Amino acid sequence: MNKEFYSLDEKERKRIIDEIRKILQEEENIIFAYLYGSFLNALSFRDIDIGIYLNKIDEKNIEELELKMIKEISKKINLPFEIIDLRVLNYAKNSFLNNIFRTGLLLFTRDEKFLTDLIETTSLEAISNEYISYLSLKELLP
Repeated sequence: MNKEFYSLDEKERKRIIDEIRKILQEEENIIFAYLYGSFLNALSFRDIDIGIYLNKIDEKNIEELELKMIKEISKKINLPFEIIDLRVLNYAKNSFLNNIFRTGLLLFTRDEKFLTDLIETTSLEAISNEYISYLSLKELLP
């Protein structure tokens, strides 16, 4: 399915960000939430990427929670359901998390120490992997 592109002025984007933040803050099980992807910086975007990290996870209900949040966000910001891409980040790879931490917008956190520790862990792993990749590449080149 091809998604269409959307273009919004800065004032409307700020309104949407504020609405998303309010909605997510109402869900007490969310430790922190990020916006990331093209919605933040590109002139046009196809979707709004949202990442949430949960305190308690019931794997059976993750999709149900995601759908509930997406429906609520879509309704409040008056944009189609299909363009909201909300992901639970608890099981995301560190490389993906590191990218979100580097380029995303923190909407809120309820536990700054937990978030800081997670950012530190993912950053250290990224640096370590970068160095290993550098050494491997160095071995391959004459």
